[in-house]
Amino acid sequence: MELTEAVMIIMVTGMTVGVPLLGLTLRFALKPVMETWLRVREVQARPAGELEGLRARVAHLEHMLDRHGMLEHPVTRASAERPELPERLAPVVRVDRERV
Repeated sequence: MELTEAVMIIMVTGMTVGVPLLGLTLRFALKPVMETWLRVREVQARPAGELEGLRARVAHLEHMLDRHGMLEHPVTRASAERPELPERLAPVVRVDRERV
């Protein structure tokens, strides 16, 4: 066997096995990065009202936990900002997201 044949056999074998392995490696390495990037874009595209709704829900949950004495660190708020929180919030429409 000549040197040229040996080099060609090694290169063809390396490409036959190496290219699929490189593709799989890149797929598994880039998938979390792409999912994170897509979620960031999704959050940026949300309407501002949805963010305010989430803030109201968190404030309501903190209020209820504080009222029942289950909050480790009591939340202090200016009373002029939110005078009184309601007992119940309006139901929120849940969006089912497809997991890939």
